[in-house]
Amino acid sequence: MSSTKKEEEVVKRPTIHSAREQKQNRMIIIGFIITAALIVGMVGYALLYDTVFKNYIPVAKVDNQKIDNDYFVNRVRLERNAYIQQYSIVYAQYQMFAEEQSYQEYFLSQLGQIQSVLDEYESFGETVLDNMIDDQVLALEAREMGIEVNDAEVDEFIQGLFNYFPNGTPTPEPTTTPYATPTASDEQIAILGSTSTPDVAAAEESSADDAIPTEASEAAAEAEGDQAAETPEPTATATELPATSTPALTATPFTEENYLLDYQEYIDGLKEINVAEAYLREYIYHYLLNQKVQEKVLADTPVEQEQVWARHILVETEDEAKQALARLDAGEDWNAIAAEVSLDTSNSANGGDLGWFTRGAMVAPFEEAAFALQAGEISQPVQTDFGWHIIQVVGHEVRPLAETDYAYAQQTAYEEWLTAAKEEKNIKKNDVWKDLVPKEPSISAEMLVN
Repeated sequence: MSSTKKEEEVVKRPTIHSAREQKQNRMIIIGFIITAALIVGMVGYALLYDTVFKNYIPVAKVDNQKIDNDYFVNRVRLERNAYIQQYSIVYAQYQMFAEEQSYQEYFLSQLGQIQSVLDEYESFGETVLDNMIDDQVLALEAREMGIEVNDAEVDEFIQGLFNYFPNGTPTPEPTTTPYATPTASDEQIAILGSTSTPDVAAAEESSADDAIPTEASEAAAEAEGDQAAETPEPTATATELPATSTPALTATPFTEENYLLDYQEYIDGLKEINVAEAYLREYIYHYLLNQKVQEKVLADTPVEQEQVWARHILVETEDEAKQALARLDAGEDWNAIAAEVSLDTSNSANGGDLGWFTRGAMVAPFEEAAFALQAGEISQPVQTDFGWHIIQVVGHEVRPLAETDYAYAQQTAYEEWLTAAKEEKNIKKNDVWKDLVPKEPSISAEMLVN
């Protein structure tokens, strides 16, 4: 009996062991099949994403409005091409002034900046996409305002780009922005301690931005510096012709045929960089729509604002500021103290005169102190990142804005309006734009300077 059981056990044990191995093998095979399927699926999805899916995922949406992917790609190429055209112009100037070291350094700097912008192609693409989102926001706002742009307006704008004006050359409209005449009242002259009218115009031009800059003033200064460094164009000398001389010939009008030839040549050039004419027109459409919306939004921008005319004495420490204030309280002349101790060398010889300025022109602590004073009042020491200031207000009133101040007021008002409009929209950027942003067109290798 026992021998029989032992034989049965000997037979059954290998059978149980074999079943377990078979189960484990099946699990391994199933796991391998699943893993292989996942890998194949991931590769397949990647291929489908590159060839199909990513073209159907919009680069961005504003509310329920999709931003077209093809337009995004074309617009990036169009704007890259604009930078390359600018690069070509600067490069020609760089070669023209090859013997002038100072010009060479300037042009090399400009070329390097453009190269850097284009090399950072992903950052470039994101900037373009952000601008397209702004365009879509403006398009939605324009619809609510009843503002439209038609094909005829797009055609007319394109014609103007090529200096073709079938209805006659447009006459520039004069600006109507009032400008405050830089004169001083008797009270202001008395505060300044001068018997002559101060050169407020010069003070406004030098302004407090030189000593107490903000981001806006620094950007403006940089732009002015760029303009100043540009090579001036040669100016033809006008010569009065004698009465008996032959009248100057009238230039042949630019005909429609010439315009169409030039325009087609331009379109052919865009095709070479894979930009379709339809997307050029869409770009211009949004530009014109934006101009109309801006005009509507800024129509009521006040031409007058509260302004302060101030002067200051700038020193390094609070103790020095208190000493200067004590000397003023003792009756010493402001102009003499400013010339002696002020660190603001741009205007210390002029009593630290900053001219008239609006809110937003100065750093916050200085602005708050200046606008809290009335004409003739002198502040306690005020600290900014530049040091310690003693401020005296010469004038404080609502007055017409100078041209540059009015432009800044419009810019600020528009940016605030656009920010508010965007906050009311549901804006979403999809990362697919990173896979779509093109790296071309690019600067030709023979023109690279680095």
